Parts: sequence; C-alpha cells; structure tokens
Amino acid sequence: MSFETADAAETAFYAAFESLDLTTMDSLWAPSAICVHPGGPLLGGHDAVQQSWAEIFASADPPRIEFEVLHRTVSAELAVHVVEERIYANRSTSSKPAPVLATNTYVRRDGTWQMVAHHASLPLLRSAARREAAQLH
Repeated sequence: MSFETADAAETAFYAAFESLDLTTMDSLWAPSAICVHPGGPLLGGHDAVQQSWAEIFASADPPRIEFEVLHRTVSAELAVHVVEERIYANRSTSSKPAPVLATNTYVRRDGTWQMVAHHASLPLLRSAARREAAQLH
C-alpha cells in the first residue's frame, strides 16, 4: 500500500484502527518504527509494534475514533502531527470518548509515506477548582 502524503497515511492509520484492520496497519509502519501506547512501554521495531496492534485488535470491539490535528510540521521527507484522539469503546453514540493526545511521525521513503513513530498518552486532567483558578478573567 502506498501513501502520497502524510495526511493520507494518517487517515489510513485511523481507518485501520477503527476497523481493526491488521493488514492495513502493517503496511503503514516503517521497519525502524517505535510506538508507545497510553501507559505502555516503548516498543521498537516493526515486529514489536505490529504484535502490539495484533494484541489490541484481538481483544477489542471495533471502536469509533475521531481525531483532530492540533499541530502539523511538514518537510519534504518528514511530517510530525500532534493529534487529539477521541476513542469511543464501541460504535454506540451514547458511549463517552477516552481523550488521548498523540504525536504521529511520518517519513517519506521510496515515494511513500510511512509511520515511524506513534506516541500516545492520556492528557492530564485538572480539577475544576484549578481550572477556575487558572482563568484570569
């Protein structure tokens, strides 16, 4: 599978995640890829990353995923996207999303874009009192 832009690779990544499509997920990752799932260790190399997705997909119902790119830096060979993910445990419209912040890094190699790093973490949640105290006006 070939991706003409980093955005196309990212769209395919989230579509594969949402449909639990291990074949497409496999095609996205560079050989030297690294991945950190929320609360998980650093995984290095395509095989370790792919094994982690296989384990996640084996025990999951297809989720609903919304994502928004918060920041994007792109050069001819490298793209870094900071993304807010909203992951719903299932396709139900009544489920609440789990917010996740992720940094997705892509490299262009041999005319296609591949994911070389995905680092996802749960955002820090501040208490309502702290949020109110932080507001100046």
